[in-house]
Amino acid sequence: MTIKHPFIITPRLAPGLCIQDAHSCAWLSFDDGEFVLDLPDGSKHVITDFRAPACGGHTLQESFTAILSFLGACAESRQYATRKGKGPMSGENSDLFPAHVGKWAESMSDELGMLVCEIEENDDDLITD
Repeated sequence: MTIKHPFIITPRLAPGLCIQDAHSCAWLSFDDGEFVLDLPDGSKHVITDFRAPACGGHTLQESFTAILSFLGACAESRQYATRKGKGPMSGENSDLFPAHVGKWAESMSDELGMLVCEIEENDDDLITD
């Protein structure tokens, strides 16, 4: 397998991404057939409702982009609900992930969006077999 920036080999020794701001890094990895999000607080979340890369001929790279987009949608939904004076879990897409993952995604929404753009705007295959 060949990987190119922004993809790296994560601490799980699997292909993935570091989602970071100035203070912390979370790792999104494709480890042993499943996507795992290792949060900076030491907790992990296994993404169980997403099947890839075998679904619909999508590549592993496209699967990472889709998960980042789902995290971004969750964050945006939580922010919108809060702006409307509701609880963060009352938004339409707020429940795509558990509350603690959504809260983290909300704090990292800019970084998530920038990673999606960086991956989508690159003409090369960033992950190849």
